[in-house]
Amino acid sequence: MRQQDVTRFVTEVDRDKVVVDTTAASEIVAKPKWDVFENNHFAMRRRLVNIFLRAANKVMSRLRAGRRLTKLRTWIDSQGIRSREDMKTKVAEDFKQAQNTRLIDDSDS
Repeated sequence: MRQQDVTRFVTEVDRDKVVVDTTAASEIVAKPKWDVFENNHFAMRRRLVNIFLRAANKVMSRLRAGRRLTKLRTWIDSQGIRSREDMKTKVAEDFKQAQNTRLIDDSDS
């Protein structure tokens, strides 16, 4: 039985050669790189955090500016301001009142 196993396959010599394209390596677009700084995961995370922080700061600034603008518009409507001259007068009065309030607070100390 063992003899039949040995003789059931016959070795054949084939003169055909395998042809391998040796120029294929130069055509690969994404070649592997072994640069330590190429895939710096800490720097990539840090960059993403900076992008998030810039976006969050922009959102917060716009929200604060929107609230402040609403307060200014309410103040302008309550003071009855309709022109630049009216606004200049009211701002000067408000500044004078703030200065007087500060002087009174300083004299109390």
